[in-house]
Amino acid sequence: MVDINLEVHLIEPTATRSTEEQRQSVRDAYLEAVRILLVLLENVLSQPKNVKFRTIRLDNKTIKEKLLSLPGCERLLDAIGFVRAPGSNEFTLPSEASLQQVQRYRDALRERRSAWISGAVPKSLPQQAATSSTPSPLFIKPSVEYRQRIAFPRVLVRLCSKIHSLVALNSNLEECFQRTSNNFLQSLELYSDAVMQYEDELLLATGRTLIPIDELTSKASEKLMDAQELINSGECLDKEPCIRDLLLVELVNWFNTEFFEWVNNIPCRVCGSDESKLRRTEREGDVRVEVTVCCGQESKFYRYNDISQLLVSRKGRCGEYANCFTFMCRCLDYDARIVHSHFDHVWTEVYSDTQMRWLHVDPSDNVVDSPLMYQHGWKRSIDYILAYSRDDVQDVTWRYTNDHQRIRHLRRLCDEKELVKTLDEIRIKRRRNCTAERRMVLSQRNLYEIIALTLERQPTENELKGRSSGSLSWRQSRGEHTFTNIFVFTPNEPELHNRKLNIRYSCATDTYERYSTDDVGVTVLDTYKTWQRAQFSSKNILRKVERDWKMAYLARLEDTTYGEIVWKFDFSKTNLKVKSYKLVFQTKTFGEGKIDVAVETIDGTASIENSSGFQIVAKLSGGKGDVAWQHTQLFRQSLNSRDYPFDLQVELH
Repeated sequence: MVDINLEVHLIEPTATRSTEEQRQSVRDAYLEAVRILLVLLENVLSQPKNVKFRTIRLDNKTIKEKLLSLPGCERLLDAIGFVRAPGSNEFTLPSEASLQQVQRYRDALRERRSAWISGAVPKSLPQQAATSSTPSPLFIKPSVEYRQRIAFPRVLVRLCSKIHSLVALNSNLEECFQRTSNNFLQSLELYSDAVMQYEDELLLATGRTLIPIDELTSKASEKLMDAQELINSGECLDKEPCIRDLLLVELVNWFNTEFFEWVNNIPCRVCGSDESKLRRTEREGDVRVEVTVCCGQESKFYRYNDISQLLVSRKGRCGEYANCFTFMCRCLDYDARIVHSHFDHVWTEVYSDTQMRWLHVDPSDNVVDSPLMYQHGWKRSIDYILAYSRDDVQDVTWRYTNDHQRIRHLRRLCDEKELVKTLDEIRIKRRRNCTAERRMVLSQRNLYEIIALTLERQPTENELKGRSSGSLSWRQSRGEHTFTNIFVFTPNEPELHNRKLNIRYSCATDTYERYSTDDVGVTVLDTYKTWQRAQFSSKNILRKVERDWKMAYLARLEDTTYGEIVWKFDFSKTNLKVKSYKLVFQTKTFGEGKIDVAVETIDGTASIENSSGFQIVAKLSGGKGDVAWQHTQLFRQSLNSRDYPFDLQVELH
């Protein structure tokens, strides 16, 4: 049975660390939204047979901006009994819906609204409501429209005969703008202007309500205490981490695993595949739209830049991930900047006051502080990488490569002196409204950063790993996929202590879990999102989701005759050997499909027992006809399943 009070509580303003003025704005928006909803419900109850009153149109300006902007509104309407058909722009209350239920929600909403107005709202919400995740609103209204948020006078102007004549007539104009006909340099100012949309106060207030800050802070505090114990015991020689840096790690993990969703393409309405072919790109207003085709049907993928849209859709690729995550960092008062690379990838940098440096954060890959991973793990060609924030712009290319001399020869889009002058002009523009104190802080920070950017270092083990976001075929189309991801399982501290390593994989959730067991139950030690993340190598493998049958499995790429995937486990550095192992590895074949699974030692010994490591190799081949690639499947399971078709338990000695 639905808890009406819980559903009603979920749309109410939550405690945030915003200003009193911002809290009042959110409270007023809540009261107005509930007032509108009460009017709609009263109309239904007074004239239950009137079809007009049983319909809520989403294109109604008042409904869209004042009611649907309330987080949790869609869930509440669904609980009341309203129904929205796929692709429809309206909610309708079916004739068979219970009017008694409508009345109960009307009464509960009226009571809670009166309590908020009178100030009688309890200081804390029921525990269940407080811990529930914040639903996505259907519409978010910023202070001003997107175009107004990113519109600023240009300091870089395209060189043309008219401007050239103006400058010739008035030499003072030379100081007002930088003249350039270079498209690359022109784009830098546009990227810089775009980040100013993050500073919209209404958007920031809304963003804070969507972040489970108490939960994330609690997790960060636990990690801080664990680190303090290790440092005090002498087991760790590192400096004590900062709680804000630990909170950043929790924020990006929550954002990647719970808040935002990766989209290769919009799933085909016929077969459910997201591997459709791009037919064309078009524009609808300010939005670029990718039109793909599959099974003769066209689908549209809207590439939103507007944060107010992304907070609702919560899906996209690296650009949308970085855009929305950088904004989320600003919601928590981090100095954050969005980073655009010329090799078509976007991520975030966040300034650590404790470490006095910018931290690389890739929200689409859930990675923190591994800047060399693009050069060494993704095998991308580095030439220009620029970072943009509300009061700065910086050429950060040198942080992302350890071969500066070679990179300098690859930079041919503009003269280096012209680039420096352009960045200075944009920097002056961004700092025009900064206080003298803030300018001094930024200048000192820039000086330290420039010194740090001159240094070269060797990549860490994490920076050697390949990309995990995006499907295999999508990454192959970008030239990013290498068949070796170089992920090797080695025992962590708890596993060494227990002398056991357990790993399992759910294809339904596309997640690996390292876990331990005891008399109480199972404790998850670590997780890896996506099947690629913890593989050692693979060839011609993809994860297939059959949305019509609601099944998921690993299979060969379409039109390939052979596929292979390897997981590797190495205990050689621990002086431990394999005592025994137990493996669950579910496969399914159809017709002439064939799957060979082998467990092989990596140290040349004859037996897995007493070896210092091994690898699991699955080879997929055979099948017949156009769908032969589907005739060999690993880990096939229902999308609703909570089982683990791949489960390995290793005991060491």
